[in-house]
Amino acid sequence: MNKIIDFGVKHPVLITAILCFIFYFLPFKPVPFGDLDQIHIGILDLLKYILNGFQGNINIEKGFLTLFCYLIPYSFVYTFHNDQLFLLSGIIFNCVFVCLSIRLLFKAFAIMDFTKKTKFYTLLILCLFPIHIYYAMGILGEAFGFFAIAAFVYIWVKINYAHEYSSKDFVYLGLSLVLLYGIKPNMIPFIGVFMVYLFLCKFKINYKLIFGSIILIIPVLIFMEKKLDKSDFEFKNTVFRNQILWSRFELRDEPFNWMPQHGRDEFASNDYWNNLKKRAELDSICTKYKYDKTSYYIQWVKNDIFDNPLLTLRQYSLKFFQSQSFFISPLLKSNKNKVVKYGIHIYINLINYVLIFSGIWMMYYLFRSKKYKLAIPFLFLWGWSLLYVFVFHSEQRYMFPIRPMLIFLFAYCINVIELKKNKNAYSL
Repeated sequence: MNKIIDFGVKHPVLITAILCFIFYFLPFKPVPFGDLDQIHIGILDLLKYILNGFQGNINIEKGFLTLFCYLIPYSFVYTFHNDQLFLLSGIIFNCVFVCLSIRLLFKAFAIMDFTKKTKFYTLLILCLFPIHIYYAMGILGEAFGFFAIAAFVYIWVKINYAHEYSSKDFVYLGLSLVLLYGIKPNMIPFIGVFMVYLFLCKFKINYKLIFGSIILIIPVLIFMEKKLDKSDFEFKNTVFRNQILWSRFELRDEPFNWMPQHGRDEFASNDYWNNLKKRAELDSICTKYKYDKTSYYIQWVKNDIFDNPLLTLRQYSLKFFQSQSFFISPLLKSNKNKVVKYGIHIYINLINYVLIFSGIWMMYYLFRSKKYKLAIPFLFLWGWSLLYVFVFHSEQRYMFPIRPMLIFLFAYCINVIELKKNKNAYSL
C-alpha cells in the first residue's frame, strides 16, 4: 500500500495522462464540437481570417481566447481539412492542459506542506470521478478554464505561502485571470473584485502595478473582439436576454426537475416551455413599441424578482444544489435499468458533494483560523459563480471552472484531519 501511495504522490501527472488515454476509448463523451459546433466554426473562421491576410468574418459566440487556444492544434492539421483530425488534435491539446493543471495543484500542495496521504487521497478522488478529463474529450473551453483557475490557485498560494516570490509571479497571476476572462467572459466581475482586493493587500506597489498592467490586456481583448465580431455582439446580447429570462422560470413550477433543458425532446419541462412563451411575448412587445430588447428584458426580470421574493429565494436555494450536481442527460433519457441510471448518478454526485461540503467546511475553517488571504479570494470566486447561476441560466458547466479551488480545499480538509489525527496519536 505504501508503494502505491508513493507512486501516486510522485506521479500525479503521469496517472492523469494515462486516465486521459483510457477515457478517449470510453463510450461516454461530451458533444464533440460543443453546442452547435460554435467553437469549431469560430476556430476555422479565425484560421481563414489569418490566411486571407486578416480579412473576413469570424464567428465569435464563445470565449474569445478559446479560439486562439485551439488555433495551435488546429494549425498542425489544417492542411488535411478533416474534422476527425481537428477533434483529435484538440483533445490532445486539452489533455496537455489538464495534466498541467494537476501539476500546478500538486505544486500548491507541496508549498502548503500537505502530507503524503493528503496528496494521495486527493489524487484518488480525482481518479474516482475524473470530470476534468471528461470535459477534455471535446472542443470545449472547459479544459482551459480549469487550467486558468488551477494556475490562479497555485500562484496565489505561492505568493502568500512560499518563502519567496518575484514580479514574475504577479505577471503569471494576471495572465491566469486574463485567460479565465478569455475562456469564460462571465467571470469578469470576479476578476474586477479580486483586482481591488489585491490592491488593498500589503504587497509592494511595483508588484501591484505589474499585476494591474497585465489585467489591462482584458480591455484590449474586448476591443479586438468587438472589431472582429461583425454582428456587434448581437449573439451575446441575445444569449444574455434569454439566460436572464430562463433563470426566472427555472425550477419555478417544477422545482425538482433538474435535468438539463434544451427543448429537443419529450423531456422538456413546463418551465422551459413557459420561458419560451414569455420570450415570444416580450419580443412582440419590443417589436410593436420599438423598445430596446435588452433593457426591457432586464426590467421585466427585476420586477419579477421583487414581485416574487419567496419564489426567488426558493429557486436560488435549489439552484445552489442543482447547479453543482451532475446529470448525464443521454443516460437519464435512455431505457437502461433504473438501478444503473440512478446508481451511476448517486455515485458521481456523492463524490462531488464530498468536494463541495469539504469546501464549505474549509471556507469556515479558513475564516475561523484568520487565513483571510486564502479565504477571501476563494469566497469571491465561489460566491460570484453561484450568483451567476442564480441570476442567469443554471448549469453545472458554469460552476466547473471553480473545481480546482474545490480540489485544493478538499486537500486542505484532508490535511487538517491528518494533522489532528497525528497530533492525537502523538499525545497518546
